Amino acid sequence: MLGFLTFVTVMSFTPGPNTIMAMATGQQKGFRRGLTFNFGILFGLLLLGLIVAAFAAFFQRSNSIVTLIKIIGTLYLLYLAYHVFRSQPGDNTAVGTHPFMTGMLLQATNVKCYLYFITGLSTFTIAGLAGSLPARLSLMVGLGILGTLTWTLAGQLIQRFYQNHFRLLNGVIALLLIFSAYDLW
Repeated sequence: MLGFLTFVTVMSFTPGPNTIMAMATGQQKGFRRGLTFNFGILFGLLLLGLIVAAFAAFFQRSNSIVTLIKIIGTLYLLYLAYHVFRSQPGDNTAVGTHPFMTGMLLQATNVKCYLYFITGLSTFTIAGLAGSLPARLSLMVGLGILGTLTWTLAGQLIQRFYQNHFRLLNGVIALLLIFSAYDLW
């Protein structure tokens, strides 16, 4: 159980596409207005987790599906990096005009999330009720959204700094998204 919890916590709170975009949303919109984006992430995590739970063995065996997901994920991360880089304080271009859909679609192209669920749901065996698939999936989704909410709050906490240095921070966030796209390969 400790190995599973360590894995889920590290994956949920370390930088990746979700956390980087959540921080950008917190910087630009604040925590409360960034909740719509986080609800999109939550819905996307739940949907992706259910899909991976149903097809975990298939995903583990199919390199072509993983490669396709990587290609789509890379293109989407580069698209997000471009919009984050061009955004300014007060506009919605980083998460688009539909933040719920942006958060949800980010999960569909987020290879880190696929690996998170494939590894968490198929690698770890835990005895008892806590080891059941619904319990592990619920814990993974719960800690996953807690990670993005934490990064959204962190983004809001540095919002004043962001107002004064948005070009630098947007550049750094865009570079991190580009690195995430590169790191997929």
